[in-house]
Amino acid sequence: MNKVVTHTLAAAIAALTLAGCVSTDTMQGNALAEAKEQPAKAQAVDQAIEHTRVLPLEGGRNFRDLGGYTTTDGKTVKWGKLYRSGVLSSLTESDYAYLEDREIATVVDFRSNEERSSEPTDWQAGDIDHLTWDYEMMADWEAEFAKVLRKPDFTREDLVALMDKGYVGLVQQQTPHYKAMFQKLIDSDEALLFHCSAGKDRTGIGAALILTALGVDRATIQQDYLLTNEVIRNSQHDMMQLPADASEKQKRMYAFFAQLPPEVREVLAGVEASWLETAFAEMERQHGSVEGYIQHALDVDARELALLKARYLQ
Repeated sequence: MNKVVTHTLAAAIAALTLAGCVSTDTMQGNALAEAKEQPAKAQAVDQAIEHTRVLPLEGGRNFRDLGGYTTTDGKTVKWGKLYRSGVLSSLTESDYAYLEDREIATVVDFRSNEERSSEPTDWQAGDIDHLTWDYEMMADWEAEFAKVLRKPDFTREDLVALMDKGYVGLVQQQTPHYKAMFQKLIDSDEALLFHCSAGKDRTGIGAALILTALGVDRATIQQDYLLTNEVIRNSQHDMMQLPADASEKQKRMYAFFAQLPPEVREVLAGVEASWLETAFAEMERQHGSVEGYIQHALDVDARELALLKARYLQ
């Protein structure tokens, strides 16, 4: 395979794999009071929906509820408030009927311009605030993918190491997007869904940050991150399924992907424990701890953390 084609396929695989008037203090105080005054409403909504980790959706891709996890001080993350997922373009009418009862008000889409164009979201479960950003995947990482794929004897370990490096870049690239997501969680107590293409890398880091902010321990956060691998094994929906409106570039990429050894495809489709640890290590390098990253890089202060815990824990 020539270098130009290999680099193009590497770029596609890299993208696929990750892929007022009131003062701030017054607003936070009002929101915190509101969060404490609405337990009955929250409990009614919570009881009205099914508590399930992996949502039973026909066209769902790694669509999960973050509810039910226990914090270090004995509280529990509320069900039906925080959702993580992969691409939404395959959701069916039945799926949307199921999701409508969950009253998701915000969809945070971490995908790049090209990803959103090839698999557009057509949300049909009520009005939403749809957060997206104009950006492209990291060019230097795509170049690294091309270098690895040109090796005649590249292995599973080569790709695991490459993804480790890529997670450092993901933390740097996605920080503004994580910051916007946290601001939305602070501004509104309505249910929020965040996703990328496979719902495992950008989304996996995002879930880890939310659970950390709420006080869930590191082992449980790692467990939620690695759950992706089990979901993939048990899913009838192929996470590497060719989109209906696939471009020629995507068709070549999927054809190339199908020829890879199973253990290599497994790396690209799943997650490794070391990747999340790499992301955490980068946050710790920059800000001393993951909590420091949340406070300084994502601009979430102690008062806002207390608000988030009052709002999303029970």
